[in-house]
Amino acid sequence: MKIGFIIHNVAETEVIDQLIEKYNVQNWTRIAKATGKCESADPVLDSKIWPGYFSMTIIEDKENLLDEIRNEIKKIKEHLKIPDLKYYEFETNYFI
Repeated sequence: MKIGFIIHNVAETEVIDQLIEKYNVQNWTRIAKATGKCESADPVLDSKIWPGYFSMTIIEDKENLLDEIRNEIKKIKEHLKIPDLKYYEFETNYFI
């Protein structure tokens, strides 16, 4: 099974929620508040100097939707020009 891992600014949470709803994803988890930085955008450290934070949305691909979701994330990133939107995909050998 595959796992899709989306790191997004909290400001893009609604866009990610719409994507989850569009594909009727039944198995997902959100880590609501995370901080960090990447080379293509300013740090997001939830402080006075670097305000804001990320959320992480993890999708279990039980419905075999990650191909479509990956393509949608790519379109969102390019269309909305969101440099800190990240998508990772992992193959998992164990699921309990």
